Amino acid sequence: MQRSALILAGGKGTRLGEQEKALLTLKDKTFLEKTVDVLRPVVDEVIISIRDQSQQEIFSGFVKDVIFTCDKYQGKGPLAGILEGMRKASGNYIFVVACDMPFLQHDVIDLLFKEAVGHDAAVPIWEDGRKEPLHAVYNREQLISVVERSILMADHRVLATVSQLHDVRYISVEMIRLMDRELMSFININTPLDLEQIIRKGVYQNG
Repeated sequence: MQRSALILAGGKGTRLGEQEKALLTLKDKTFLEKTVDVLRPVVDEVIISIRDQSQQEIFSGFVKDVIFTCDKYQGKGPLAGILEGMRKASGNYIFVVACDMPFLQHDVIDLLFKEAVGHDAAVPIWEDGRKEPLHAVYNREQLISVVERSILMADHRVLATVSQLHDVRYISVEMIRLMDRELMSFININTPLDLEQIIRKGVYQNG
């Protein structure tokens, strides 16, 4: 089974003062570099979703041997990036992840790929029912159709789109905790305070 990974990096980082989230650094590496490094052992190709050519030129200075894809639909949020990434992917199953999650773990990603086989998706779920659709593995063929339909209907909510899939394998965070005790995989950056806190955790937990 060929595996692909899609990093969603086309956002404008408005809550970070228009900074490129993917180029924030932790321990002398950008989030983008850290993400690609984790993905390489578990996938056959890495695709990066970007918003325009100028962003690609910047990112190309940090990562090599990746595939870039630009949104056809502008202003549609992550769904536009997911759609083009799925169209570009060679793998039957694709790990989709936001670019602002610097503590990914390859064994967790490998688990999601294994659990997704024979299903439309494998999506982590918390005890309270919250889901992690941007840290999940999808069947490419099944997801493309529902994303296209959502965009045409002007519904750009990722979770609502994923909910249209008929056969989703929900993976409890307790299962993931066996490999990622502190569930660091799901930490993401939205504000400067998030960044300050994550750097502190990176120093003390991953140092």
